Amino acid sequence: MNIRICTILITLFLVGCSTFPDKLQLDDTTQLISYEDAASKAEEVKNKTLRWGGAIAKVENKPDYTVFEMVYYPLNGYGRPVSGEESMGRFRVRVNGFMDPMVYQVGRLMTFTAQLNGLEKGLVGEHDYVFPTASVNSYYLWKNVQRIDVSGVQLWPYRYWNSGYQNWNYPRHYRRNVIIRSSGGNNNHKIKSSRPSGATSYPKPVNIKRIER
Repeated sequence: MNIRICTILITLFLVGCSTFPDKLQLDDTTQLISYEDAASKAEEVKNKTLRWGGAIAKVENKPDYTVFEMVYYPLNGYGRPVSGEESMGRFRVRVNGFMDPMVYQVGRLMTFTAQLNGLEKGLVGEHDYVFPTASVNSYYLWKNVQRIDVSGVQLWPYRYWNSGYQNWNYPRHYRRNVIIRSSGGNNNHKIKSSRPSGATSYPKPVNIKRIER
């Protein structure tokens, strides 16, 4: 009997530990689309529901809405982006109303539930890019425990040959020099840059800014 009670308590504890914030919770039957599917077959999954997160790279205020450009990171059991993981690329989301850039600062972590709109051509610096785009249903700004320096993120060229975007670069793995800054101090921790598999035939990006401790 004691073993059974302990098993039930442990199960309840684990379930509680993986609970998403109320704003991000969805019905158990909701079919969520992945970042990979959105980037590679957007027309097939258009208007489907997603739950993605990442670090803010850019905030653009329009007259009636705000566009967030995000560096994608996978979510943990709480729905928080795991910024130490390899990023698959960037995406853009549209939120109704004004979102103050002083609150939603570059590097802050956010998670969204949204409907996929499709793909959108754009630039990251002077680099041609195709962003998965979505209209937000709900969002969650995580506490400022850490902020990601997205200025050190470098894109590897990768060709996208589907949906009529020939010769356009589409979201793929990054080569990264990422700095995690703690809000409680000035210590910087550099994550070693790694070259993604499958990119050996491409030239290295030039003028990469390296950050020394």
